Amino acid sequence: MQPSNLCLKVDVWLQMAGLDFERVASNLASRAPRRRVPFVRFDDGSWIDDSEVIIATLSARHGIDVDAGLSDAERGLTRAAQRMIDEHMFFMLIDSRWTDDSVWPRVRDNFLGPWPMPLRLLVGMIFRRGVRRRIRLQGFGRYSPAERHQKAEENLRALDQILGDKRFMLGDVPRSIDAAAYGMLAAIHFADLETSLATTLRRFPRLVAHTLRMEARFGRGIAGK
Repeated sequence: MQPSNLCLKVDVWLQMAGLDFERVASNLASRAPRRRVPFVRFDDGSWIDDSEVIIATLSARHGIDVDAGLSDAERGLTRAAQRMIDEHMFFMLIDSRWTDDSVWPRVRDNFLGPWPMPLRLLVGMIFRRGVRRRIRLQGFGRYSPAERHQKAEENLRALDQILGDKRFMLGDVPRSIDAAAYGMLAAIHFADLETSLATTLRRFPRLVAHTLRMEARFGRGIAGK
């Protein structure tokens, strides 16, 4: 199991918002406007994708603000942290899965499990090359392994500093920043992969504890899978 941090983020946000929804495992992302996961299909047949667009659209449509009561400073911190998670740590996550030769075979077999082995090797190589090129074009892949590790540790430390000794990122109530953080940390912690990122995360016990609290409150039992 190698969960998507963005799918987990939206799942938790929907629960926080109190909206009814059905989870569907599907490969129909090509029908969504940006061809990205997660995506939402409404009863009228319309589609939206991209976690940020989904949350903004549903917040406006239903008049929901899961961050109601936060100060301007807390809202600013939330936005900055979410950008770090969704646009920088995301590449940390896929880099840890797709570029490490010791981890890659499990990722490939999970990603292309139903494919017969000779074809799985060929298609896996093509997909892997594309993902690694994407990581390099973004910039993260241009650093050395040691530099990438340092950046990953710095980002995790930043989240740990925000959390401190609180139950949730901004106090006793989970907010949208917790949904984003949980999505990323759960994707690292609960994946059946012994990545360098998972090893680094374990050095931040407060973040692990936060992940377990969020899983107990909003999770789908992924810790036991």
